[in-house]
Amino acid sequence: MFFPLHPLPNHHNGSLMYRINTDPREQTPGPGCVRRGFRSLLLGAASALCLQAMGLSAQTPEADSIPRYDLDAVTVSVLRSPVQVGSSPYAVSVAGEVELRQGKTGMFLKDALENLPGVQVQNRFNYAVGERISIRGYGAQAQFGVRDIRVVVDGIPATLPDGQSTLDHVDIGSLGRVEALRGPGAALYGNAAGGVLLFETEIPSDAPVRQEFTTVGGTDGLLRMQSTTSGTVNGTGYLLSLNRLGYDGYRTTGDGNPYGTAERYHLNGRIEQDLAGGDFAITVTHMDLDAENPGALPLAAFEEDHHQVWRTYTFFQTRKEVQQSQIGVTWDGPVGGGVVAEASLYGVARDFLNPLPVDVVDVDRRAGGARLALASARDPGDQGLHLLGGIDFDLQNDDRREYRSDGGRPETLLQNQTEFVRSTGLFGQASLGLGDRVNLVGGLRYDNTRFEVDDLFPVSGENLDDSGSRKLDAWNPTVGIHLGAAPGMNFFANFATSFQTPTAQQLGNQENRSGGFNPDLDPQRGRTLEAGVRGSLANRVAYEVAVFNTKLEDEFISFRNADDLTYWRNAGQSTRNGAEIMLRASLHDLLSGQFSYTYTDAVFDDYTVRGNDLSGNDVPGLAPQQLRASLRLGPSGWFAELGTDYRSEVPVNDSNEAPYADSYTLFDVRVGAGAVPLGGLQLSPFAGIQNLTDETYVSAVTINAFGGRYYEPGPGRAIYVGGTLSLSR
Repeated sequence: MFFPLHPLPNHHNGSLMYRINTDPREQTPGPGCVRRGFRSLLLGAASALCLQAMGLSAQTPEADSIPRYDLDAVTVSVLRSPVQVGSSPYAVSVAGEVELRQGKTGMFLKDALENLPGVQVQNRFNYAVGERISIRGYGAQAQFGVRDIRVVVDGIPATLPDGQSTLDHVDIGSLGRVEALRGPGAALYGNAAGGVLLFETEIPSDAPVRQEFTTVGGTDGLLRMQSTTSGTVNGTGYLLSLNRLGYDGYRTTGDGNPYGTAERYHLNGRIEQDLAGGDFAITVTHMDLDAENPGALPLAAFEEDHHQVWRTYTFFQTRKEVQQSQIGVTWDGPVGGGVVAEASLYGVARDFLNPLPVDVVDVDRRAGGARLALASARDPGDQGLHLLGGIDFDLQNDDRREYRSDGGRPETLLQNQTEFVRSTGLFGQASLGLGDRVNLVGGLRYDNTRFEVDDLFPVSGENLDDSGSRKLDAWNPTVGIHLGAAPGMNFFANFATSFQTPTAQQLGNQENRSGGFNPDLDPQRGRTLEAGVRGSLANRVAYEVAVFNTKLEDEFISFRNADDLTYWRNAGQSTRNGAEIMLRASLHDLLSGQFSYTYTDAVFDDYTVRGNDLSGNDVPGLAPQQLRASLRLGPSGWFAELGTDYRSEVPVNDSNEAPYADSYTLFDVRVGAGAVPLGGLQLSPFAGIQNLTDETYVSAVTINAFGGRYYEPGPGRAIYVGGTLSLSR
């Protein structure tokens, strides 16, 4: 859910995809629940909020009060059709440009998404493996990249047909909007849709030319420089963003040299114009990244010196070199007869070299796809029956080679195979508005994913050729209901399923080092029940409480061997019970605040590994409790914000025998000013301090790591200063 604080222009109007009408300043929590006292905690919080809502909703606001929380002013498209947040049967969240970027470094997605409720990010401060993003626990097992979550960037999927997503091509410095569906969205998005994230680039300027230069410098060798040129000429909008990021990191080798450095170059270009009565856009991105991987530490080494790098990583020169180019074309608009259409076409080329301990992985990837959807035309809030249907088709081709490592250099060839993935999805959705208070939604999708492998270098002993194929398919339904019980109070409930195929990398990595695909790794399937209440109090306070129960079968669990290579297995069954509580308040015309709390109870119900029964254990990688709170002071011309993050202890392995990663509390502060006149230019300076109290903490965990190397340390106190210089003509 999202509640606006400040106005922001629309992105687009008409057709299938609608955008926000106000700039999001909302935070809703992620998943959460306590094993003991869960029901009493939840019911107590929900009852208190509901009683307060009923009492305040009848009050008449003072004549000079400003309606800051208007649910019907916020429209989202993450449900594949325009829906007002106040009428959504599902938990959705939105963040706008101010929240994503103002006063922030533009280094990591965690900084951009920290106020996006329901989305949890474990920042490893390691560009070689990326940040671990999870929604209600989906994605918490990822060792690199993003798993279990469907990601779309400017209408083009960042999630490949096998279910893996990489986000290092997302230009954080030019983000304009993010939407999140908190909970399974497989009925609309298919494979890997335990949750959904939609990223959008900022809107081109209305002026013919607007030029911005942004520079940020800070602790640990941070230096980011970005140039953004945008404008609108004869009805055609354009944007070109060029940026370079350099980062030394805070980890060091035995001789005191930094290890964990990163250098990234990024280009993001977009052209938008009206075409055939609809919105047409072309997006082009290119990214070049070279980053070292300092890895995780055993507990004793972490406690001795959390800045150090384990000698295995430096000896094998673990790192990642990747180049990715992508082009996407989208169009949405009316096609006649009260029908609107949305179509997209995209292609991706990604080549990466990944020296790991012992092995070197070299992959050349080509992917592409198309999407077409048709729907009955409607505006947000329209009543009656609304229908939507469509098809997705995606292809992926990976040329994968693995070598024995000679100090980080490829030596002996161990594996050489081509992996091909083809995915087809058919989906339909119907929504029905009954009066002004009731909204019903139902959807159904069928996915068919086929994996094929051509073994070009058989080395598996008796089986000299490990070529083969696997076909995985699933039906995924969803139903939801929204009920407007009273002004300022809305109830919602839904049932949804999820479906996650193993990725080509997960299938291709086998403990016996053979080629081909792992025949024992099955798809992960889940079902979720959710209920909640949302609303606003006296136009000054926004709230949401949501509870959910998720059952997963064959959950993917990662583990590492003595060579520090990652493999995957299925857990029989696991359960997640959770609750989310969000409050946002305009305390004064100059003071606002937000509070979000997440509680997750995730346990294995049925899980046996090598004869050991682990049923009843906590699922590793998930923090039972997370909290984010902040206070923001200032009018539109300047701001000062103080924030705090709390995370409870995190289990690190399936057996729960290793010490959990300790809980921590971090504080951050940022200050800045709006457009300060500087001759014919405008300057927007900002500065901030992260980890204000210089806390020593584990920022992320490596699940089931060999040799106890579970703990990935976070940096100490970090200071940054930056500014944006802009000119419009």
